[in-house]
Amino acid sequence: MQGTDAHLGWGEHARRRIASCALFELYAVERTSARGKTGEFWVLDAPDWVNVVPVTTTADGEPALIMVRQFRHGAELITTEFPAGLVEPGEDPAAAAARELEEETGCRAGRLTPLNTVLPNPAFMNNRSYTFLAEDLTRIGGTKLDELEALEPRIVPVAEIERNLGTGEYVNALTVLGFLWYRSRGAAPR
Repeated sequence: MQGTDAHLGWGEHARRRIASCALFELYAVERTSARGKTGEFWVLDAPDWVNVVPVTTTADGEPALIMVRQFRHGAELITTEFPAGLVEPGEDPAAAAARELEEETGCRAGRLTPLNTVLPNPAFMNNRSYTFLAEDLTRIGGTKLDELEALEPRIVPVAEIERNLGTGEYVNALTVLGFLWYRSRGAAPR
């Protein structure tokens, strides 16, 4: 760390793997602050993620987004969120977004635009989450889910998402953020 922020930096002295799981590696990392304080910190080395905001309309022509309902094991509840998934090693995030959209909704985007990128929880995770806007959708078939994946795609009117965002099934933080980015681009219900 350089310049005026050097006093906030921490130097790493040691790193040992504690556990290796299918989705991440857990490390204990020893670091010393610029002020000389040393401590051990836990870091999850996790793959990058993608979220896709697929734009469509309802049968009545209302602005809508394609979302998926699925059980989330961490929260032990069913959520409604945007199609999403992991970026495979060496895979471009845009390619991962296109793949996840097709697998989870059976749709292909004619136009895929990056909305933004965030660090989901930089306190202890080192990955990035990329959010893409998917437009000009074409239905190319059914879903192609992984063996342990169970989800239900549905077309949700934008007005319904706005009413429910942050409540009930609409509580996934990256979905909330993706929707806010979608809205910040000037997308509004008719």
